[in-house]
Parts: sequence; C-alpha cells; structure tokens
Amino acid sequence: MDTRLLRTLLVLARTGSFTATAAELHLVQSTVTSQVKALERHLGARLFDRLPSGARLTEAGRQAVEHAREVLTAEQRLRDAVRGGTAVEGDVRVAAPESMCAYRLPQRIADVALRFPGITVHLSPAGTRQALAGVRNGTLDLALVLEDSLVAPGLRATAVGVEPIELVAAPGTVADERYFLLEEGCSYCDRFVRELPATPSITRFGSIEAVRSCAVAGLGRTVLPRVAVAEQLDAGTLQRVRELPDTTLFLVTDPRRTPSAAVRAVTEAIS
Repeated sequence: MDTRLLRTLLVLARTGSFTATAAELHLVQSTVTSQVKALERHLGARLFDRLPSGARLTEAGRQAVEHAREVLTAEQRLRDAVRGGTAVEGDVRVAAPESMCAYRLPQRIADVALRFPGITVHLSPAGTRQALAGVRNGTLDLALVLEDSLVAPGLRATAVGVEPIELVAAPGTVADERYFLLEEGCSYCDRFVRELPATPSITRFGSIEAVRSCAVAGLGRTVLPRVAVAEQLDAGTLQRVRELPDTTLFLVTDPRRTPSAAVRAVTEAIS
C-alpha cells in the first residue's frame, strides 16, 4: 500500500476539510479526493462521510486512522534502522493551546527546523479534549495541554512547566463585572468562572485576539496567560487586576507508540 494514502487519511481526519488537507500536503484538492477514494477502494469501506460541514470519519474510518498511525510509525522506525539511526526527518504533528501556538512554540519549532531540516512540524491549536483525542487516535504525535491536573487514561501526561495567568482590564474600565473569556473548555477560564462569587456577564470567544481586544477597548475584563498580555501590560493599554493561580503545562504522548527520531527531537525541544 502507498503510505502517502495513509498520510492523507490522517491529515483529513484531523482537519475535516479537503481544502485544508490539500493546502497542508501541497496538493491540489482533486488529488486528495482521488487518494481518499483509492484508499476506500483498497480497504473496501467508506472512511469519511462527506457533509456540508466537512469530512467526518465513519466508524471504519476511525479504525483505519488508528492503524494507519501504527503503519507510519513502523515505516519511520524502518527508515531509522536502515540509516543507522542518523537521519532525523519526517512529519511531526503537535497540538497545543492557542497561547502556546502563538507565543511559546514558534521559536522552539524554528530552532528544530534549523537543527533538523528534514523535520516538518505541523502545529495546530486545540483544547484539552481535542488534543487528548488526537493523541489517542493517532492523528497527533504529541500534545501540550494546560490544566490544573490531568487524568488521561491510556496516555502518558508529564508536567513540563507552569503558565502564569492574569486577570486584566484596560485602565478606567467601568464594567468590572463584565468578562470576555475564551470558549468553554479553556481550563483556566473555566476555573475562574467557577470561583466567582456571583454570576457575572460573560461573553465567550474562540480566540485570544478577540477577548484581548475587547478588554483593551475597555468593555470589560479578561483572563489570559501572562505571555499573551505582556506587550499590552508594558504599553499600559491593559493593567493587572490581580494574579490568578498558575496552570500546569502537560506534555501528552501515547505510550503504546514508539516515537520516531523526529518526534523525539521535537519533544525534547518543546518540553
């Protein structure tokens, strides 16, 4: 079997979009469609439901994804063995919170690219639930998640650091009881809401930029990692209302899979 078909399967399973898959793999969309159809013919099962909202894995597709990752891992181990373990190359798929993707990881990934030009890191933002599911089903090689504590049955979760969290607002903000927070599932925002003595006005957004912009505009307060508001604090467009408890950064991997040399190199760089 052409393992390129399996790589396309994994990317489409992760993105849910033929267009995004084509862009990531540097293919035209018709080629992605042809590859998926070829794989479905080879396996004798429909792997994706084509819906208006995107491509969604069928039960057969979920089984295929799990085993495809094992096949590709074995292929990488074979390459490493044949080359005496000296070649560090291949695709590494990583998910992390948006703040990590935007502020912490780019330089570390750039450093990996300089040391190992043969490694291609595919970095995507994801919440804890999505990240754990990706590691568990094999569409991700590893993930970083921010949680106070983490229970991930079947996975290995290692605390690798802490992230300071801040409650901030623009100087002179009047709406002290109005909050702009990240979507539910953001551990530090959800914890903050649980600890509020009353039920305030809360608006949820899917991006750091959106909640931070609302706070800078003086519309209310927000809760974000310090790294995401450091520039605004220095400039005086935001000010610290109070520090909140740090949240722990966990590195999550699947102990059932033997990491390739490329995955080991990326893990070392980002943890």
